[in-house]
Amino acid sequence: MIMEELQVVAGVIIKNGRFLAGKRAAGRLGAAKWELPGGKLHPGEDPRDGLARELAEELGCPATVGERVLPTITVPGASGTVHLQVFYAKLAGEPHSTGAQADLRWGTPAELAGLDWLPATKPVLEKLAAVDLAKLVVADPAQLWTHQVAYYETDRMGITHHSNYIRWMEEARTHFLATIGWDYRRFEEAGLISPVVSVNCRYKQPTTFGDQVDIFTSVKQVDKIKLTLEYTFTKEGEVVGSGESSHCFTKDGRLVRLDRDLADFKASLEKFLAD
Repeated sequence: MIMEELQVVAGVIIKNGRFLAGKRAAGRLGAAKWELPGGKLHPGEDPRDGLARELAEELGCPATVGERVLPTITVPGASGTVHLQVFYAKLAGEPHSTGAQADLRWGTPAELAGLDWLPATKPVLEKLAAVDLAKLVVADPAQLWTHQVAYYETDRMGITHHSNYIRWMEEARTHFLATIGWDYRRFEEAGLISPVVSVNCRYKQPTTFGDQVDIFTSVKQVDKIKLTLEYTFTKEGEVVGSGESSHCFTKDGRLVRLDRDLADFKASLEKFLAD
C-alpha cells in the first residue's frame, strides 16, 4: 500500500470572541468527530488560498484567511501522513453546512473543549486556550507572507544567514503589491521602475532550517515621492525580527510624483498605513 503525504488546511474562524467547530458528517472518515473547517490542498496551491477555497465550498460564504495559528502539525493518518496547517480566519456572512458537516457550533475554547475532537486538532485547542479571541484581529491576506527556511539559507552554525531576511522582505513586498492590484509587471508596462532607497533589518531571535517564518507587511509612510514599508517576522507567534524598506518611483530617469501621477496607487497604499 502506497502511503500518501496529505497536505491539509484548517481555519480557526473567529466571531465575537468565539470560534467555529464542525461535526463531520456520516460517511466521512472520522464521522461524528469534531474538527476545524477546512480540507485538502490542491497540488502547488498556496495554503491561504486553498483554505479560502475550502471554506467557501464547505460553509457557503467567502472567507478572509489571516495569520498562522501554529507551525505545521504532522500526524499519522489512515492512508498516510497528514500535514495540517491552521490559520485564523473570518467569514463574510453566516456559515451553513453544504454537506461536509452534520453540525456547526460556535463557542469559546472553554465551551468547546469537551467535544470529541479529531486528534490533530488538540494542539490547536491547547494554543487557543491561552488566546483572547475577543481581541484577535484577522489581518488582510495582502499583508501576510510565509517563508519556510531552506537548508541553503543557513550557515555552518545551522542558523539562517542574516542576508536572507532582506530577500524575504522582497518576497513579502512583491506579494503585497500584487495582491492590492499593483504588481511589478503593471509598473513595468507603464514604463515605471521602483528603486530601493534604503533597507534595514533588526534581528531578535534566530531561525533555522524548516522554520515557518510569517512576515507581516504594513505601510509606514507614503508621501509625494517615497513609499516606506515595515516588515515584522514571527515564528510560532514570537517576533524574531523586523525590517524596513524605502522606495521611490521613476520613469525615464525622473522621479514620479505619487500624489499626482499615481494617485490611485497612493490611495491603495494609504489603506494599509500602520497605526
